[in-house]
Amino acid sequence: MSFKSDEIMSQLKSRIGTEGKQYVEKVGGTYLFVVTKDGQEKNWFLNLKDGNGSLSEGAANADCTITTDDESLFALFTGKADPQNLFFGGKLKLDGDMGLAMSLSAITEGAKL
Repeated sequence: MSFKSDEIMSQLKSRIGTEGKQYVEKVGGTYLFVVTKDGQEKNWFLNLKDGNGSLSEGAANADCTITTDDESLFALFTGKADPQNLFFGGKLKLDGDMGLAMSLSAITEGAKL
């Protein structure tokens, strides 16, 4: 099954490869994205704490875990959805460091498709 967020994560991985150090300096934390679609789940671990940063598929312990559905994550990273509306609408769940959750805009704003 294809996830729309695969495209987002591919672009984000490319950006981390070229601009990762700057994001590590800005953010200084780790994220786990738990994305669901039609009963299936994908996980991506974003490390913006160490070195030049990295993004890999798979689960790991993170400072901030963001759980959402595929469409909502795609909308968040393409600027078609507001993170607060997703959160208060129950489509975006956060666990862990809320300050890091707020820092997510540093990543999503530069990733607009």
